[in-house]
Amino acid sequence: MSNLNKMKYLSVFLLTLFYSNMNSQPTSPVGIYYLESVMETASGFKVDADSTFEFFFSQGALDRTGKGTWTVNGNQITFNTPGKSSPGYILKKSEKTNSKKTVIVINESNTMLLSFNYARLYDGKDSEFMKIGSDGVIEIESTKFTKIELFFELCPERTYAFEPLHPDDNYFEFTIDPTIMNFYFTNVTYKFDGKTLKGIHPLLKGDEFIFSKEN
Repeated sequence: MSNLNKMKYLSVFLLTLFYSNMNSQPTSPVGIYYLESVMETASGFKVDADSTFEFFFSQGALDRTGKGTWTVNGNQITFNTPGKSSPGYILKKSEKTNSKKTVIVINESNTMLLSFNYARLYDGKDSEFMKIGSDGVIEIESTKFTKIELFFELCPERTYAFEPLHPDDNYFEFTIDPTIMNFYFTNVTYKFDGKTLKGIHPLLKGDEFIFSKEN
């Protein structure tokens, strides 16, 4: 083989190797992604280069947000929110009264939120949640329970459990924690290809949703 042909083969080999290495470089997930094809819903992720992210969700009058850190493994990105999640509610008073009922009171300056609260008394068996009144008060015909469970309708992914401060207490006052609307991510993973994120939506039912990257 002549030296000229050897040089041609070497050039082709080096070019092939160069483009192969370019194609094998991992795609960066950094960017802003918007949810596709879900009517009357705006949602998405802002994935930043410092390995942090922000999440937003808006549907009607409901707005929720989240944030945390991301990691990449191959073509998968995983979102997590470090630290403890919101306590949901804060127990302000727990005391015994002469009533034969259990009284639960939710104190909240934004009275619009009072109609979204539910409660039940847990005694080892599951029972249905009961809607707390628009005044933030519910009376339950029982004083036998081991814990109170509260549920906020706008955040259906979680319930919140509280034990009485004293075994015979039957009157309880709570406030709503300001961070109750935040969504906390735990190993939520998406496939990414440089243009889209594909996977579940943390707040919508369904197996796969597509978030498209902003150009």
